Amino acid sequence: MNELNVDERLNDGLLAIISQFPPVIGEMLDLNKNTSSHRLRLALFQAISHLQVRDLTVDQITAAQLPELLALAAQTNPPAFQPAALNPGKVAQIKAGSYVASYLMSQFTNRLTKVGNPPQMIEELTIDGGDFMIAQIQRLQYNYNQRFKVANYLADQKARAGLLAKMSAKQSAVLAANDQEIVSLSGQIGEAIGVAAAIIHETQQVTTDFTAFCQLVTAGQYPLALLFASEAQPDWFTNFFNQPHRPSTDQFNQAHQQACQQVTAVKGIVTDTLQQVKLDTQVLPTGDCQQALLAIVAWLNERCDNLS
Repeated sequence: MNELNVDERLNDGLLAIISQFPPVIGEMLDLNKNTSSHRLRLALFQAISHLQVRDLTVDQITAAQLPELLALAAQTNPPAFQPAALNPGKVAQIKAGSYVASYLMSQFTNRLTKVGNPPQMIEELTIDGGDFMIAQIQRLQYNYNQRFKVANYLADQKARAGLLAKMSAKQSAVLAANDQEIVSLSGQIGEAIGVAAAIIHETQQVTTDFTAFCQLVTAGQYPLALLFASEAQPDWFTNFFNQPHRPSTDQFNQAHQQACQQVTAVKGIVTDTLQQVKLDTQVLPTGDCQQALLAIVAWLNERCDNLS
């Protein structure tokens, strides 16, 4: 299973919305970044839309893109930076990104009212959108924090990647079923899928790309494998992080090797998370929705198994 199958109308929906934005906004948005997480959320929306046996409506296609506006906001104004790369041009770019993020947030809240959402869901998703932006602030506070542990990491993933997927799932469920119990369970399933996918993607990047690993560490965004390694070798990592100068390449290599040795622990968390998703999915009405969600779980399990 190489790629998730997503309806082309869902794939093209975000570009259709962005084409309506002022050019100065559109020019700052890069749709070629974070494509795997974007496609996952669309696949999740599509799967849950099968709760109702009908073709996708225009409102559903538009609604599927609304969490993507928040994802673009976070991408344009990320909660991390490379200190050594800061210069006047970079600072200006960061400031511009914050304005674009505000514009995207306003577009998200405005469009929630135009896709057939009931009032309760409009309020719920508006609160979720605000919580997602607050989580970006929290992520900034976590950066370079030596007290940032595995439990903090998982809470951060739930508050960002998990919440975006949760929003996609709830938005799809309310337009397809409008049953509060199903909407709530769909959101729970979406959150877990979002967290598992984010961990898999990060770990694949960390284990296969030494440069990417170093960039995460120097930006203060410690990956899960590194946190497990730090718990296993606390004295070594205390010395690594508290040097008066940047660690040497050899020390980064050692840190990377120790992180890669913790892939089994990372896979354990992902496997447990996806097992719970399978159990939760069985509570949903039987049919195409269940099958599509289980296909996503199988795809993620395959990617998890391939981590090494």
